[in-house]
Amino acid sequence: MPFHPTPSTFVLAGALRRGLFVSLLAATPLLPNLVQAQSSSVDQVREYAIPAGSLDQALNRFASAAGILLSVDAQMTEGKHSVGLQGRFDTAQGLSRLLAGSGLQAVQSDGGWSLQPIVQDGPLQLGATRVSAAEIVESAWGPVDGIVAKRSATGSKTDSALVEIPQTINVITAAEIKARGAQSVTEALLYTPGITGGGFSDRVKLFDEPTSRGFLPAPLYLDGLHLPYGGGSTGGALQIEPYSLERVEVLKGPASVLYGQNQPGGIINMVSKRPTATPLHQVVLEAGSYDHKSVAVDLGGPLDEEGKFLYRLTGLASDSNAEIDYVEDQRKFIAPSFTWQPTEDTRLNVFAQYQKDNSVPEAQGLPSVGTVFHNPNGKIDRGLFLGEPGVNDYTRNQYAFGYEFSHRLDDVWTFKQNARYARVDDRYTAPLHGYKFVANPSTGAKDQRYMTRYGVDWKQDNRVFGMDNIAQAEFDTGAFSHTLIVGLDYYHFNSKFDGLYDRNPPIIDLFTPKYGKPIKFGGRYRWDNTVTQTGLYTQDQIKLDQWIFVLGGRYDWAETDNKEPISGNHTNRKDEAFTGRGGIVYLFDNGLAPFVSYSESFIPQSGTSVGKTPFDPSTGKQYEAGLKYQPPGQNSFVQISAYQIDQENLLTTDLGNPGFSKQSGAMRSRGIELEAKAELSEALNVIVSASRNDIKYTKDNDGREGRHPAASPPLTASMWVNYTLLGDTPLAGLGAGVGARYVKGSYGDYYEGAFKIPSYTVYDASLSYDLSKSPLQLKGVKLALNVQNLEDKTYVANCTSEWDCYYGEGRRVVSSLTYDW
Repeated sequence: MPFHPTPSTFVLAGALRRGLFVSLLAATPLLPNLVQAQSSSVDQVREYAIPAGSLDQALNRFASAAGILLSVDAQMTEGKHSVGLQGRFDTAQGLSRLLAGSGLQAVQSDGGWSLQPIVQDGPLQLGATRVSAAEIVESAWGPVDGIVAKRSATGSKTDSALVEIPQTINVITAAEIKARGAQSVTEALLYTPGITGGGFSDRVKLFDEPTSRGFLPAPLYLDGLHLPYGGGSTGGALQIEPYSLERVEVLKGPASVLYGQNQPGGIINMVSKRPTATPLHQVVLEAGSYDHKSVAVDLGGPLDEEGKFLYRLTGLASDSNAEIDYVEDQRKFIAPSFTWQPTEDTRLNVFAQYQKDNSVPEAQGLPSVGTVFHNPNGKIDRGLFLGEPGVNDYTRNQYAFGYEFSHRLDDVWTFKQNARYARVDDRYTAPLHGYKFVANPSTGAKDQRYMTRYGVDWKQDNRVFGMDNIAQAEFDTGAFSHTLIVGLDYYHFNSKFDGLYDRNPPIIDLFTPKYGKPIKFGGRYRWDNTVTQTGLYTQDQIKLDQWIFVLGGRYDWAETDNKEPISGNHTNRKDEAFTGRGGIVYLFDNGLAPFVSYSESFIPQSGTSVGKTPFDPSTGKQYEAGLKYQPPGQNSFVQISAYQIDQENLLTTDLGNPGFSKQSGAMRSRGIELEAKAELSEALNVIVSASRNDIKYTKDNDGREGRHPAASPPLTASMWVNYTLLGDTPLAGLGAGVGARYVKGSYGDYYEGAFKIPSYTVYDASLSYDLSKSPLQLKGVKLALNVQNLEDKTYVANCTSEWDCYYGEGRRVVSSLTYDW
């Protein structure tokens, strides 16, 4: 049963941190003096957050917020729907967007505004503003038309403009994933600043384990709820199929105020495809290198004439080999979802997904001698299979089902509830790489040719249930506009592990491998671990003219219960933590939005000190300042930020008590990030990113103080350019893309004898042909060819130790045919 703290406990737990946020809140009314008063003209640019619904209600809310007189004939608007209005608009622009697709237009007169039917064909016209009737209005939980997203809910749990969140958020849209031909979430993040990989999970491809701002792993979320995670290379993690996603969003820095216990580097939230009011039908066929082949379908739309019942069905089947000998990968995936919207104010979305993976995996970790450094036998081949054919095997069954419910109670309050149960049951069997060379069994020479191996047979059954309850209020207090949320979330995660080992399997020749000797598994080890968390949080997004203030706080009750059934060991730890967040944004009329913010995180630590005292949670805090730029009238978004993250209470060796740990370790990450995404014209798209990160141990008893963690490159940069021919030309619809990814050499070991991995640059490319724009005018037909590592460069992506180095992916070519109808 969770402990309920007294008021004095709260004071002792976080008086200084809460004091910071109370001071910010108290100072908020004084800040208007810093802003010049704006004109009260009806054409003043204002911020609107009007949800989709009946056109009558949307127009009423707009007129009230804009302070205008709007005359409406109820017969003209009866039964019509509006997509809503999110963002900053003047009166004319706002009315035009609300009326898009209605067949109506707003006309201004001396006494106010009135509605009239549109008599001419073509786009709606209102003054200098032109909006196509088919224009897509972006939602934080919906699709993005192109590569430039402008809204997100990951950083606020509300439908917010990216420029209004005082923290860096990177959004990779479904259009970008498809344009670059990404086959996994890890690959989708390759052009995102501050995100690095290149290790076990990238090479084995069974898990997604990206590093954010130097901290590994960045926790994965699906639609705002935590996914099961088994602890890295032991397996036990869901891998989300990228074809099932509308977008992948990265919230940089601590996120505990909204999401509870987490690493301080940030989180990755994936947004699923949902039922749509617009019918869609798509089939995608793929074929490529290493006998890759797949078929995917995506169907959706209304089930009735009124649009109260919507559906979506996404499915995929794939089969491929790999550049590593003997490796195979098969996947079957299906995700149905259903939406019921009985009224404009009530919505229920029910969803499920099932995925089955069957693979022959290869862990691949190779010694630095033969990959980074010279080996007298030559370079170790990139396709080397370290395992045993017929032994290496991976199977995974993963399930997820749940619902999202929302109900608008009145003009102020909306209640939301998001719940999901997810389970992953997997088994990984393989001889893994060892940690030393052995003498040549034929000659007795120590020729650095033969290496030990380590056999594992791991099974995990991981289950998680999560529920997030949010009460959201939108109201004004004087000149201040508030979007307030009060939330209560619950998280229950259970992980069962059953492992067998062969600690002395047959050695392997790294240059001429011979297989067939038996693996003898034994030495069983088990765990049964449970983590529960209950969090109470609040956040207020406050708007005053062009100022945005975000203040939030959270109190968590967490319990970690670890059992080892064979040995009988059992530990139980209960933690409580307060975390806070605060930030300020100023919105200039030219699209510039400078911001500053402070955020905190915590994550429980397992184990006890020499005195049997449980360890406190590790804590993190980030200071960040940056500039976001969303130029008016252009489909582009630029952000640059500088940050410092400090993580404390890390475990390090207790020098006075060998075999025990103490909580005196600390780590600091400092850096600068830049990202720019722009659709410069209908024909030209550009993505540019760069990240400078310096992460090191600032306190440590294991000889790491002042050193950089392994596999943390200090500089990464990338650029992707795509151009499509348009107009009256025989090649209309033909497009080409080229990308480059640069990674500066990182350290391969943070203990004595650390070494550096060479820097590398990898080029990617694509060709596409939209036949609906070509002279053939084949509606809905698109061809594409994507190439990763165009030069087929052999390079080492990272090393976590001198025995654990990983090659980067070689050249891979995938062609696709997409048909939409």
